[in-house]
Amino acid sequence: MKIIIDSGHGGKDPGAVAFGMTEKYLNLIFAELLATQLENLNIDVDRSLINDIYYTPKELTDLIKDSGASICISCHNNAFNGTVRGFEVIHSIHTKDTLAKSIFEEVKKTNFIVRRVFSRRSTVAPGSDQDYYYIIRLTHPHVETIIVEFGFMDNAEDFKMLTDSVWQQRLTAAVATGISQYISSNIVTKTSILGTSILTPPQLKSALKAVNHSIDPGIVDIYYTISSVYGIKADLAFIQSIHETNWLRFTGVVQPEQNNFSGLGATGPNNPGLSFPTVAAGVEAHIQHLFAYATILPLPAGRILYDKRFNLVQRGSAPSWEDLNGKWAVPGIGYGEKFVAMQNTILKTYPDKLPDTPPITEKPPIPQPPVHWAKSCHDALTEAGLLSNDHTDTLDESASKGVLFCLVNSLRKELMKNE
Repeated sequence: MKIIIDSGHGGKDPGAVAFGMTEKYLNLIFAELLATQLENLNIDVDRSLINDIYYTPKELTDLIKDSGASICISCHNNAFNGTVRGFEVIHSIHTKDTLAKSIFEEVKKTNFIVRRVFSRRSTVAPGSDQDYYYIIRLTHPHVETIIVEFGFMDNAEDFKMLTDSVWQQRLTAAVATGISQYISSNIVTKTSILGTSILTPPQLKSALKAVNHSIDPGIVDIYYTISSVYGIKADLAFIQSIHETNWLRFTGVVQPEQNNFSGLGATGPNNPGLSFPTVAAGVEAHIQHLFAYATILPLPAGRILYDKRFNLVQRGSAPSWEDLNGKWAVPGIGYGEKFVAMQNTILKTYPDKLPDTPPITEKPPIPQPPVHWAKSCHDALTEAGLLSNDHTDTLDESASKGVLFCLVNSLRKELMKNE
């Protein structure tokens, strides 16, 4: 699991200012230390946003979403009126507070003053179902973003501890431990997009025909043939196609003649997405789009790029089917999990077994004709060179004078050789 660290503020945006210190510089210290602490725990960290650069809200959140990270920790330091103290963690209104509380409880063990874990709903409109903080609002559901407020830098007691290198190490170690424990307790075995299929073509064809009686199931074989070139699991790719097309009945905006089996580019009634010249081209475009998400490898040699959206994908950002949630489909909660569940259902419903075969019975031996009594003499004379032609089929016929004269003459010559 990758984590991206944001140092908060930067450039022309200094953040809070207290006791001659600007927040952006204090945030940089905490962000760098946190990244190191996480790396010491063997956690993959993206440090690209630990800098003194100003980003617009869209620029910043696009960078976070495009990073391929699952979690973003935005490092900040608070300010109010100089009287408030304490560590805070802010999470999305749409997520549980599990990660935030894991961090909070570890910081509490350091004896640093802790204040609260909370989320805040947008105040733009009454009843709004959006987060107040833009970095959380604009990255959900792609990335779980947490804002960590290490303390109130305008409070003299907090400021003294926040600028102490020992406390900086202690606080960032606690935050890293909380994140690590959250990751360990929430590790879910994911299903790789690359690999070998579990289901066989006959199993998928049976499942398809059970729902769509009129369909030609030959498309299943095309999926298996093309998927093998790219190393994609053909069974799950085909299951995704029947999910996107309602079992190839095309009841949505995409039409059958488009040969678009995965809804590539389809965004609504006025945009039904891409079209492909043949069924095979449409299947290959689907497989190529999965390949773009699953790996950073180049296309297999000699293949035509049918997927016009291939280069819009951040390569390797979704190596598992579950990672497609919020990427292939938005918000996409449980999107990839559906295909794995359907795979298991088909496996149980249509077990892969060989057709019953009748028992093998021994066939009676074919009767052979009896060997002629003169056959051995015929073969011996032939081997000795006394007969120049094969007479097997005429052993019971009378010999002509010519044949007899030739045989006697051959015998005469053999006798003369031995004198």
